Amino acid sequence: MIELENISLDFERPILKSISLQIKQGETLGIVGRSGAGKSSLLAIIAGKLTPQQGKMYLKGRELPLANQFLIPGYPFIQIVEQNFALDPYHTVYENIHLKAAHLAFEKRDPWVRKIMRIFGLHDLENQKAVSLSGGEQQRLAIARAIASKPSALLLDEPFAHLDELLKSKLIAYLAKLKLEVNCTLVIVSHDGTDLLSISDSIIHLKKGKLSRKRTPQDVYFKPRNKEEAELFGFWNRIKINDEFIYFRPSQYEIIGKNGITLETVSSFFKGSFFENHCNSEVGFLVLHSFSPLKIGTQIVIQK
Repeated sequence: MIELENISLDFERPILKSISLQIKQGETLGIVGRSGAGKSSLLAIIAGKLTPQQGKMYLKGRELPLANQFLIPGYPFIQIVEQNFALDPYHTVYENIHLKAAHLAFEKRDPWVRKIMRIFGLHDLENQKAVSLSGGEQQRLAIARAIASKPSALLLDEPFAHLDELLKSKLIAYLAKLKLEVNCTLVIVSHDGTDLLSISDSIIHLKKGKLSRKRTPQDVYFKPRNKEEAELFGFWNRIKINDEFIYFRPSQYEIIGKNGITLETVSSFFKGSFFENHCNSEVGFLVLHSFSPLKIGTQIVIQK
């Protein structure tokens, strides 16, 4: 278990404010927050590469030294993959991973490297130099390289930021496979909460230097605590009925025959697996998802 106790950080302004957090071994934790919220700084502290002004960090109950106490900052048992990937560009895929596994006995090194390449779908690229790989392939190599040292925890800084939807789905599948085959803690930060929903065991929201409590992906999506948290996970309808504000996702409704909210569909956009309907109603403007375009006069009831 990794434990942070009262971690604070200032860069001319408060970045992190007395943050305490426990991350269980084998857990996949998602941290969501707007750009500039301090997510990367928090990861750097957990990785032992940045020293907080205040606070302590523990691994399995043992207090760890902070970054300013190292000759070379960073914990060998906690690996971080930053947005620049930090690959050896003119080494091959195999060589990049093999160098990180140098601490293993020689006879164990090659089987472990090949297992990692298989997990991340890199086995057909083992002789290609890193510089010749696509952005998505370099990202997978960076993660494979980090896991080669068999760390207790792997930290990923915005791993989905520059990937299209297909590559995002593939990377999530690779991370899920990694979780099944290697008992490694994963901490993933993102400014887009939707990227974290399918891979995280729990999600926390970093806002104004403070962390929310851990919640399940279903809870943060359907029961956000505030407007910012809601918007980090996609569109969020807000209407007022009988002096009460009601919030709901575009899929949280049911079509009924009568006595519902009557829709005046303005436009319907085909999104592949669903239609996005923009509708006026007596309770305000609504965005609703459906399998076919919603007709003018359709009546709905909100599901909460």
